[in-house]
Order: sequence, then structure tokens, then C-alpha cells
Amino acid sequence: MAGRGEDQFEVYLGRLRSSSGSRRAVGFFETVSRGAKSKRGRGRSGGSSKSSGQSMRFYRRVVVKASIKKMAGHGLSSFRKHLDYIQRDGTDEKGERAKLYGDGLEDVELQMEGEPNHRAEPLKQFAERCKDDRHHFRFIVAPEDSAKLQNLTEFTRDLVQKMESDLGTKLDWVAANHHDTGQPHSHLIVRGVRDTGDDLVIPRKYISQTMRQRAQELVDIELGPVSQIEGRVRLAHTIDMQRYTELDRSLSSELKDGIVDMSKPVPKRRVWHRQLQVRRLQSLSTMGLASRAGSGRWTLDPNFRETLREMGARGNIIKAIHQSMSEDGYAPGLMTERNRYDPNRATSQDVTGVVRKFGRPDETQSGGFVVIRSLKGELVYTRVREDEIFETLRKDQVVTLQPHPQGARKIDHSIADFAKTQKNVYSEVYHVTEARGVSPAYAQAHVRRLEALCRKNLVSRNQDGSWRIPDDYLKRAANYEALRAARLPTPFSRDSIQTLSEMERARGATWLDKRLVRFGAEGIGGTSLGESLLKRQSELRKMGFALDKAGRFPPSTLEALREIDLQDASGHFQKSIGKPYAPLGEDRNVEGIYKQSIQRPSGKFAVVERAKDFTLVPWRPVMERRIGQTISGKVSAGGISWDIAKARGMSR
Repeated sequence: MAGRGEDQFEVYLGRLRSSSGSRRAVGFFETVSRGAKSKRGRGRSGGSSKSSGQSMRFYRRVVVKASIKKMAGHGLSSFRKHLDYIQRDGTDEKGERAKLYGDGLEDVELQMEGEPNHRAEPLKQFAERCKDDRHHFRFIVAPEDSAKLQNLTEFTRDLVQKMESDLGTKLDWVAANHHDTGQPHSHLIVRGVRDTGDDLVIPRKYISQTMRQRAQELVDIELGPVSQIEGRVRLAHTIDMQRYTELDRSLSSELKDGIVDMSKPVPKRRVWHRQLQVRRLQSLSTMGLASRAGSGRWTLDPNFRETLREMGARGNIIKAIHQSMSEDGYAPGLMTERNRYDPNRATSQDVTGVVRKFGRPDETQSGGFVVIRSLKGELVYTRVREDEIFETLRKDQVVTLQPHPQGARKIDHSIADFAKTQKNVYSEVYHVTEARGVSPAYAQAHVRRLEALCRKNLVSRNQDGSWRIPDDYLKRAANYEALRAARLPTPFSRDSIQTLSEMERARGATWLDKRLVRFGAEGIGGTSLGESLLKRQSELRKMGFALDKAGRFPPSTLEALREIDLQDASGHFQKSIGKPYAPLGEDRNVEGIYKQSIQRPSGKFAVVERAKDFTLVPWRPVMERRIGQTISGKVSAGGISWDIAKARGMSR
């Protein structure tokens, strides 16, 4: 018989997803965790931990950023570009190209030149399945302790399994992990289709709350709950941070009439938290966001939340800029607050320049940044919106930063002018009946504007439905716009989709040509833009164009270059349409069937098929709703205006 203790053994549970462990342990851990939570819940008193004086509970936070993208219009091209973006170079743990994974995608990469086609086939099949979908979902999942997770890929797979269980459907998805920021995170793309073929609708509450809770549960299962010591240390590290923190959030909850009273008694177990709050207030006072108002009382700036969030965004942008530009050999610390373009400054004007850097300072927050070399040779950076221009931006393209409009809006002046005639009262009914040429829709726009201002207590509504307009209405509206604009990114436009090197040798009217016609090549020497202007000037001379006495190219150069560009583009369509290309002619009138749009060095053009030929005309966004239909318009020096849009099939 074996001796006492010879057949005894001890079980040591390895770390979840470790090489010696098993993912099947998740079910066991989850059952135990839920049971423990329910027991703790039954043992609690009715009050919260804050009111009962219990220790504060800390969570392993997970940021989940979600967006829903439609596939109609430019949706498919944007979808493909997003697939390229999440696989871009320098994002995996080794600084190489990120790998996609998902249902049926095991470490799939995009096909590289010279590689066999089968490596990219599963990804192509996923893109093909998404092509006719109504929409798709994009998620960024960033656990606060992602660097401690054993396997971010397996964490994402577990999260998708939770989503499938909650939503009651099998999901078609791909994902990629990024390690190019201080916080590793995963990009998740989910088709907007259920396994039954119906559209997948994810409730807003699920995205904003439940999905994040599921992710937090998974992190808690693997790493365990946050201890009191660890949680307190984390809070202490945020005392001097120039961003909106958890301590600021707790101060906001105690804010009353702009005052935070730190002299009120607190439970014994919360004294440490009160001490951290006081130290945070002292830190805010050095930033000019808080001031003492007596013994234990503090006054907070009304906009301290927005200011801290803006400071945090700026800090992330500067850090990302320094990191990216140092890789290109720029001196560290090159960008400072002086280089920031502020679209809300009263003296701000349009700034045109060449893109040097662009990106996202924080993948878990919306918005990006762009760094340009202005025409004066200065480096300028700013925060911009993630729109179609940003998603297709390239280095060495020319863009223009624009300021936000100042003061009250045009519709505010209309409201104020009408109210003056009605004893400072605005009435939708009177506006339609009393004023000439005012339609009900136009008056309704005024009402919507007043409703927005009413939500901020800037105007009030009378019982009969009319509005009381204060004497300083325009000033209030201007302040409202200023506060709103402070949270918005900088508007910017792209002057050309071509880079400088592409414009230097293009057969068409480029942005460089327009500048040479208007200003010549003077005043921008010694920069990449100045070099490009000189190279373009030499190229135009080779094409037979000559400078005038002022050292500039005549305006007729642009029209001639545009015709060269359109002649080059017409060759392809003569074969596909089976008709000859014909320029518009002197009358500049056009009527025909809109076939498609094309992007050329001279700009974007529409292919219009006529009875005996086809022509190319400047493209306008309204045309995209008229593919296969007859359009009619007149091209002038100021552009093109469309007069008729008749629905007519393309059966002929």
C-alpha cells in the first residue's frame, strides 16, 4: 500500500492561454467568477460602496470604439482601403506588416508582388462577400492591460464568441492586432449580415455598454481583479496628467454650482481618495483650471472637462508626431505648441502646404492629425477629421487648412432681424405669412436652430409656440458657435490627389501649373515645393509652352494642358463605348447619359455618352445619383450647372 501522501498531488492552475495551460479552462474560471460575483452581491447591503464606506472597486478598463460604415457609393473602396490600413507595415510586435486573422483566415496577408495568389484568396473572398452588404461594423478593442495579456488574438476570438452568443448569430469577421502605440489593441471588422442572410443590427446599448463589459470580463478572467493597492497606484499616477482622468470624473460628480467642497466628511476607507482629489485640484490650479474658494472649497473652470480633453488630444498628437518624424531623421522636439494651427483663432487664415506626416495619435479615439510644410517653409500641424480625404491621404499631396467661421451664423441674423419687427419674438407662422418669399421649410430651419439653442438655455419658448429672442441673441449665438467649434477638428481640403513628383511630369493641368500661371516660381525657393515648381517649369517648356514677359505661363496654358489630358483619357473609352471622343465645342452645352467618373491630373471628370459620340465634363457630386440617366447642363468658366436630370435607362 502506498504510504500516506504518496498518491496525493497538488493542482497549480497555470496562467490562462499560457503554453502549459488550456483555453478550455475559460468555462471553469467564468463559472467560478460569476458565482463569486453573485455571492458578493447577496452579501452586500442595499447601499453602494461609496455610501456604505466600503473600499472602492477597481476595474480593468477596456476601450471599445465602434463605427458603422455603409457600403453604398464610395463605401466599397473605403472598405478595401481600411483593410489595407489595418495591415500596414510597422504595426505588429516585430515592427512588420500586421497579419489578419478571423473565421477562415489564419495569418492571411495581402498578396505581395511575386508571391503565389492563394495566400490572399481568403481575404479576397471576405471582401467579395461584403461587396453587396448594406453596411459593416468597425471596432477597435483596446484593453488597458493589453500588454499583460498572454495572447491578444485569442482574447479577440473569445470576445467574438461572446458577441455571437449575445447576438444569436454566427459572425463573419476579420481582425488585426496593432502594437505601434503604447497600448496594443485589435482592429475588428464584422460583416453587417446575420447567418440567415438578414441585415445584422447591433443595438446601440450593446455597443456602448455590453460589448465593453464582455471584454472587461475576459480580461478579469485572465489577469484577475485589480487589487486595492494596484488601483490606488493607478489613480495616483494620474494626478499631474494634462488630460481628463478618473479623478476629474469623480470631481465632476461632486461639482455643485461650480464649487467642489473637499471639507465634507468622508468614510474612513475613502480618506485616501479624498487626498488624491485634493492633490488633483492643486494640479488643476497650476493649469489655470481651478482656484481656492475658501477652506476646503474649490472653484472649477466651467469648461475644464473640454479643456482637459483638448490638452490630452494635443499631447497625443505631439507624441505621435515626434515618434513618426524622428524615424525620418528629424530632430526630436521639433514640433511644439507654436507649430499648431488653431482654426478658432480670430486671426487664422487658410494655410496651404505639402503633407509631410499624417496619422492617428490614438487608435481608441476618433480623429487624426496632419503635418504640412506651408508655402512659407514652416512646419504646421493640426487635428483633422477622419473623412474620405484623410483615409486616402498621401505624403507630398497639397492640402489647405481652413479656419472655422467666426460669429453667429447667417440663420441667426435672419432670426434676429425678423424678431426686431415683432417685439423680440420669433413666430414660425408669422414668418411664413408676414415675410415675402419665405417657405414653410425655410421657417422650419429657423425653428430647428432655436430648438438647438434652447437646449443650451440660450432662448426660451412661449406657451403659444413662439420664441422669445433676447436683445443679445447674436452674441449668445456667437458664443455657442465658438464653444461648439472648440471641440471640432480643423476643416481641410485637398488641392490635388497627385503628389509633387507626380505633378512634375503629368500631362494635364495640375496644382503646380495653376500656381505657375498665377505667381510663377518665385518666393518658394529652397523647399521641396520650390524644387517641384522649377522641375515642372522645365517640363512645360519641353512640352512647347513658353513663359511670358513677367516670367509666368499665360492662362491659356491651363486650358491647353486640360485638353491634352482629356485626349489621353479618351483612348480607353473609345474602345469600351464604341464611339469617338468629341470635345464640348464653343457652345459648351452637353446632354447625354452619365456613364461613370474618372480621376485625371486635371481633376475629376464625368464620362457622358451622346447619340453619336461621348465627351468628358467636370464632375460634380450630384452626378453619382444619376448613373445611367440623362443629364443636361452648361459648362462655363465657373464650373458646370445641371438643368435637367431625366431618368432614362442605358438599354441602348
